[in-house]
Amino acid sequence: MKVAIAANGGSLDSQASPVFGRCSHLIVVDLVDGNFKDVKIIPNPTTTEGGVGIKTARMVGNEGVEAIISGSVGPNAFEVLTQLGIKTYQMVPGTVEENLTLLSQGKLQTLDPSARGRRGGMGGGGGGRR
Repeated sequence: MKVAIAANGGSLDSQASPVFGRCSHLIVVDLVDGNFKDVKIIPNPTTTEGGVGIKTARMVGNEGVEAIISGSVGPNAFEVLTQLGIKTYQMVPGTVEENLTLLSQGKLQTLDPSARGRRGGMGGGGGGRR
């Protein structure tokens, strides 16, 4: 299975990233019987732009990955990944290599899209004054 993992550096010893769109690197690995084949390190060029999650999702789609590992994925990026048939898995604190090993052992949970927080705005909602 070809997997991309969001990382905070450019090696298997780097820490897995808790964010997807703004991670510093994506590490693409072909997992074959628990072994790492064809490791590709991709610096993430979208970290300072708008719409980074969607752009990063398309980038991993272009790599032909079947799954990603990250700490969180925004709802728009999650939708793109779903449309591309890419599974999403929840990273655990640790290195890229540790997370890939856990995935190969079936020990990572699937990831749900990050919920957007709902906050009160400046609109005319009454605010309690009568």
